[in-house]
Amino acid sequence: MEVNDYYWYSRQITDQLAPKISPKYRPIVLTAGGAGAWDLAITTLVGALSEEDVVITTAEKDALRELMEYLREPLTYLEQIRTSD
Repeated sequence: MEVNDYYWYSRQITDQLAPKISPKYRPIVLTAGGAGAWDLAITTLVGALSEEDVVITTAEKDALRELMEYLREPLTYLEQIRTSD
């Protein structure tokens, strides 16, 4: 993945999934994304989805996996996220 793809996919997945998380984490994710701090936005989003037991699609989880791997972040919380399909 190239850096421009990383930014584009980060914006897309954040816009798609941020409405599903609670107001406890949503402002952090959206503010970090708005400031271009995608590393913070994506890791916080993954943590929130896991902690709040939000169910997402397999495609959304795969997209998050690619982003987390690009960031070289551990996949521990990502693995805990349930999928609907």
